[in-house]
Amino acid sequence: MTLTENFIADAVHLDAGAEVMYGADEMFDSYPVRFATVEFQLTATDALVEIADRIRIEKGYLPMHPRDGGNDNADNDGWYDFYVGISKLPCGEQECRIDNSISFVVVNSDSEDNEDMYEIELNAYEQECVFAVLNQQCQYYLRKSCEELLKEADAEMQDSDEPPDLFGVSENTSEEIPDDHVGSVMT
Repeated sequence: MTLTENFIADAVHLDAGAEVMYGADEMFDSYPVRFATVEFQLTATDALVEIADRIRIEKGYLPMHPRDGGNDNADNDGWYDFYVGISKLPCGEQECRIDNSISFVVVNSDSEDNEDMYEIELNAYEQECVFAVLNQQCQYYLRKSCEELLKEADAEMQDSDEPPDLFGVSENTSEEIPDDHVGSVMT
């Protein structure tokens, strides 16, 4: 196990009290293609909180927890909620993939960025490591792999969503087309 793998294994943990959120996303503006997503809330581990604090410090905000031995300059009333998602694009036999970042939201803070969302960027190797840890934790705690969770999200998306109305035409039109307009040519 590498240092990065070990760090991620210690830093990334599913929040046992949070609900797994199924959803859908889309790509392409001109012809939207929908695909299933699964979003997880993560436990606010010391490592994730420290990274989040450092991101906010760079932007000029106080950290949530004292850093570098000092305790004068901290926003002790706030906290962070961390999220990461997985998806599988609908093109062929694509594998499950993880978001390219771990998102966090500033909660209950007195600072101006309260309820703002930030991202901890992940490179390709870190994405693989986070996905492996998530998949292992899903199998242990939820008794399902990430692939199985995405299949459930896809089934839910198929059952609950109708195809997008690309041209603004509704199937249930209440207006009748007058008989004199049928087959006529506008000049």
